[in-house]
Amino acid sequence: MGIAMYQGQGLGSRAVRLRKRGSGKGFTLVELAIVLAIIGIAAAIGIPNWVAGKPWRELKICARDVFGEFMRAKNRAISTSRAHRVYFDTEERSLRLMEGENGCLRAAFCTAWTEVQPSRVRLIPSVSVIGVPFGDFMASFNVDGTAEAGNVTLQNVKGQKYKVVVSSAGRVRMERGS
Repeated sequence: MGIAMYQGQGLGSRAVRLRKRGSGKGFTLVELAIVLAIIGIAAAIGIPNWVAGKPWRELKICARDVFGEFMRAKNRAISTSRAHRVYFDTEERSLRLMEGENGCLRAAFCTAWTEVQPSRVRLIPSVSVIGVPFGDFMASFNVDGTAEAGNVTLQNVKGQKYKVVVSSAGRVRMERGS
């Protein structure tokens, strides 16, 4: 008999009574204050680091865009059987993909170039091109996958550099620094 009464009036029924009254819903003011303090500490540590890293991230984004446009030119040259060039437009701070005329297998022998649409890739304002890429502001790719060897050096406002390098075999790679 004593056991039956204990089970009927145990913690389970009290918990049910408390829930029915509504006192177990929501968060206490102390719990909310602790959570806000943790978020504040995380923000105080994380936001300055995130802001300080923005120039580096923008430089990497720009380098990836240049790399991607070079790969696009190489792949289009092979697939369309026409030489392609990536032209660095310094006035508009953009890259333009150009395609040689029909029958143009090597970029050195092409006489007419047309812009491939959509082709313009804009450079981020905080990133600049250092020097003259490829000696004439144009990276050329031939139908056999080979290319004019050269590189593009990009620099952000903090002086950090990234280089996109193209070998004569057509290999495109990115490297950090100098």
